[in-house]
Amino acid sequence: ANFVSGKFDALCPLDPLSAIMSALNEYCLLLARDSERIGEVRQSVSAALGDEGRVLAALLPNLAEILPPEQRLAASSNPDPVWVPEAQQRLAYLSRMLLRSTCRRERPLVLFLDDLQWADVSSLELMRALVTDAPLDALLVIGSYRDNEVGPGHILQECFDAIERIGRTAVSRVDVRNLDIESVHALVTDALHMIPRTTRSLAEVVLQKTGGNALFMEQFLTSLHDEGLLRYSLLTRRWEWDIDVLQARNIANNVVELMRAKLLRLAPAVLEAIRIAASFGLQCHEDVLRALDLDACRVGRALEALDVAVSEGLMAKVEGPAFRFSHDQIQSAAYMLIPETEREHFHLEIGRSLWRHSSVKERDANLFIVVDQMHRGSRCISNHDENVNLAQLSLMAAQKAATMSAFLPSSVYLASGIGLLREEDWIANRDLCLDLFNLSAEMEFVLGKFSKVKALSEEVIARGTSLSEKLRAYYTLVRSSIARSGGNSMDPFVTAFTVLRHLGECLPSSVSLPDIQQEIMKTQAILRTQRFELLELKEMTDVDKRQAMKFLYLVSCYSVWKRQEYFPYLACRMVQISISYGVCKESVVAFTFYGMVICGFAGDTDGGYQLGKAALNLMERFHGKEYSAIVSWGVYGYINNWIQPIQSSISPLKEAIDVGLSTGDPVCAMTIANFYHGSCLASGKALGPLMQEMNEYAKQMLELNQNVVYTLNRPLRQFTLNLLGKSADPVKLIGEVMNEDALLPEEGDTSVLRSLVLFYRMWLEYLFGEYELAAETAARNKHADKHNSGRFVIVCNKFFYHGLAALALARKQGHSKWADTINSTMAQMRKWTVSTPWNCMHKLELLNAEYAYLEGDLAEAAKKYDRAASVAAEHHFVHEEALALERAGIFYLETGDHTKASTLFGRAHDCYARWEAHSKVAHVQRYL
Repeated sequence: ANFVSGKFDALCPLDPLSAIMSALNEYCLLLARDSERIGEVRQSVSAALGDEGRVLAALLPNLAEILPPEQRLAASSNPDPVWVPEAQQRLAYLSRMLLRSTCRRERPLVLFLDDLQWADVSSLELMRALVTDAPLDALLVIGSYRDNEVGPGHILQECFDAIERIGRTAVSRVDVRNLDIESVHALVTDALHMIPRTTRSLAEVVLQKTGGNALFMEQFLTSLHDEGLLRYSLLTRRWEWDIDVLQARNIANNVVELMRAKLLRLAPAVLEAIRIAASFGLQCHEDVLRALDLDACRVGRALEALDVAVSEGLMAKVEGPAFRFSHDQIQSAAYMLIPETEREHFHLEIGRSLWRHSSVKERDANLFIVVDQMHRGSRCISNHDENVNLAQLSLMAAQKAATMSAFLPSSVYLASGIGLLREEDWIANRDLCLDLFNLSAEMEFVLGKFSKVKALSEEVIARGTSLSEKLRAYYTLVRSSIARSGGNSMDPFVTAFTVLRHLGECLPSSVSLPDIQQEIMKTQAILRTQRFELLELKEMTDVDKRQAMKFLYLVSCYSVWKRQEYFPYLACRMVQISISYGVCKESVVAFTFYGMVICGFAGDTDGGYQLGKAALNLMERFHGKEYSAIVSWGVYGYINNWIQPIQSSISPLKEAIDVGLSTGDPVCAMTIANFYHGSCLASGKALGPLMQEMNEYAKQMLELNQNVVYTLNRPLRQFTLNLLGKSADPVKLIGEVMNEDALLPEEGDTSVLRSLVLFYRMWLEYLFGEYELAAETAARNKHADKHNSGRFVIVCNKFFYHGLAALALARKQGHSKWADTINSTMAQMRKWTVSTPWNCMHKLELLNAEYAYLEGDLAEAAKKYDRAASVAAEHHFVHEEALALERAGIFYLETGDHTKASTLFGRAHDCYARWEAHSKVAHVQRYL
C-alpha cells in the first residue's frame, strides 16, 4: 500500500486545504516515482481527469509529473476560476476521480490525517466526499483528533454524523487514553533496559507526576536525566535514582510548562529561532527562514540555530525542505516564550521582514504566510498607507485562495482587507475598494451566505458612479437571487431586467403566447439566411451586448424551471443578438435553447437539429467547457431525439453528467442524470441494472443538495420499481420511493413534477390494462409538451399511450367518443415518423394495427402487429417489442386463434423478461 499523511495546524486555519492537499501531493509524487506503474497510471489519470487535470495540478504540483505532456503544458497555465456554490464539489469530484483512477485493491492508499480537531470546513467536506465514494474501495482514511476539543456542534462531529447518515462507509473508532500503570511500567522498563521488579517504584512516580501522558512522560524522564536525578552508574552498570527525591520534586503542571522550562535553558540564538519558527505553526519552510535571515536587523541565523533544536529532538527536518516541531505541545511551549503583550508586534515584524526580503517568486509562494502574519499584528500599524498595502495583499491572497477552491479562507482575507479601509479610500483607492467588495460578495455567494451577498453587492451598487462599475455586483446579486429563489428572495427577473434595460435590451414584464409566436417567427426569418453560416459569424465586440448575453443566460437558465413562459422568448432574444452583433460563449447556449424551442414549440425538428450541431461546433471554437454540460443537456436530452435514435443520446448524456460535476455545475449534472434515466427507460434498457444506477445517482443528488431534481426523479424510480415487481399495486406510484397521493400537486398545478407523475402513471395504467384510467390520466396531462419544454421521450410517449388507450376503449365504447383523440395522436405520430423513423416507426405501426382491428380489417391488423414487433426488435426497443407482441396476442385471442395467441404471449413474456419487467412478466403469464 501507499501511505501518505497530512497534519492540521491550529495556527494556520487559513492555509487552504493544507493537510489533505499536502498528503495527496505526496501521493502523486509516489506515483510519479513508481517506474513500474507510471505508464498505466498516466493513462488512467489522463482518461479520468481530461482537461480538468489542470485544476487539480494548481493544488497538487506533483500531479503535473503524472499527466501526459500535452496536459502537463495545460496544467502550467492558470485554470479558469469557478466561483459558484458548487465549486467545492467540483474539487471533491476531481479528487475522487484521481483516486479512483490510481487506487487498486492490490495497491491501496492509506491516508492519515492528524489533529482533525483543527481541520477547516473545506477540508472536512473533501474528506467526507472521499470516504463516502462507493467506487473508491481501495482507500483507507485514518484520522486522529483530541476528543476533549470536539463536542456536539463541532464541525468535525457534524462531519462524522454526515458520514454515518450516508451509510456507505465502515467507521471504526479507537479510543486512545493515557497510559495506565502497567503500560507505564513496561515503557520505563524497556527504556532503561532493566528487570521489571526494579523499576516499579519509578514507574509509579512517573505516572503520578505525568498522569500517563506519553509526551509528558518522555519529557519528564529527559528532564530527570538532564538534572542528574536519573543517572547511569558505571559501577553498578544500571540506572539509579532516589525515589524520595523524585517524589518530593515539584514539576510543571503540564507538558507545555515543562517544555517551556526546558526551552529557556537553550542558547539565546536558538531560543529566538525557535520563537520565530513557532510563530508560523507546527512547520516552517527553510526558504521562509532564509528570507528572514537576510534582514540586517536580526542577530544570528535562524537556519543554523534550528539545527541545534533538531539535535535536541525538539524539531525535525522534513520534506519541503522544512523544520517541523516534534510535537504540537512543543510548538505551544515555544510560542508561549513570546510575551503575550508583544505577540502582535512580533507577527507584524515577521510579516514585514518576509515581504521585504523575498524575491518575486518567493512573494507569491509566501503570500498566505505574509498576509497571515501581518493581519495578526495589524492593530500595531499606525500608517494608513501600510493598511492600504495590506488590504491590497489581502485581495491578492483572497484571489489565490479562491483559485484553489478555498473559499472560506478567501472570504476571511477579504473581510480583513475591507476592515482596514476608510471612507476616503472609496475616492483615493477606488479600484481596490470595488475589487474587495465584489470578490467578497462572490465568495459569500459561493459559501451560501446570501444576506452578506446582498449587503456587499448593494454597497457597490450604491457607491458605483457608472453602470460598468455596478455590473459585476448586479451579476452576483442576480446569481444569488436565483440560488435562493426557493426562499423569500427578490425575483431575479426584476434585477436582471433592470440591468438589461440599461444595456439596451428592453424586455416585457409579461409575455403571452402571441408574443412568443411573434418572436419565433422573427427569429426564424433571420435564421433562414444565416443558418448554415452560423459558424462563420464574427465574434461579438460590443461590450454592452456581451454583458447583456451574460444576464440573458442567467435568466434563461432560471426560466427552464420557473417563469417557463419566458424561456422561448429569452432564447429568441439571445439568438437575435448573436446574429446581429456576433457570437460569444453564451451564444452556444442561445442556439441550444432556441433549437429546443423550435423542436418542441414550433415543430421544426430539422431546424432545431441543425442548431444543435452548430452549438456543439461553436463550443469548440470558444473552448466553452463551462457550458458543455448544459449544451449536452439541450442537444442530447431534447433536440437530437427528434431526429436521431434515442439510444444514440444515452452515452453522451452519461458523459455530460461527469462533465457537469468536473466543471462545478452539479445542478446541471444531476438534471442530466434525471434525463439520462428517462432516456434509458424510453430506450428499453434492462431495468435491474438501471435501477442500481438510479439509486446511486439519487444518493448523489441528495449529497449535492439537489433536492428539486431528486424530487423530479422519484416518479421515474418508483415507475421502475413497479415494473420490477416491488410495489403492492403496479399501476399506482406508491412504494419505497414515493406516494403519488402525497407527492402529486393540486389539480390546478401546472408544474413539471405533476406532469411527470401523471405521465408515468398513465404508462403503467395502460401496460396493466387499465385503459380508462390511462385515458383519464392522459387527459389530465394535456399540456405535457409545455410542462416538459417539448421533450421528445415524454411528449412522444404521452401521445403514443394516450392513442393506444383511446383505441382500446373505442372497441368497447364505440368509435365516435374517441375519434378526436385517435385521429390527433395518429396524425402526430405520422408526422414524427417522417423526422425520426427509428424512434417512431414501430409506434406508428402498432397504432395502425390497433386502428385496423378497430375498423374490422383483421388481415391488415395482423400484418401491422407483425410489422410493429419486427421494427421494434430491429431498432432495439425491447419493451415496445414486448408490447407489440402482447397486443398481437390479445388480437388473436379475441379473434379465436388461441394457438397463435399463445405463441405471441410466450414471445412477449420473453421480451418483458429481458427488460426485467417482472410485474409485466407475471401479468402476461395470465394468458399462458
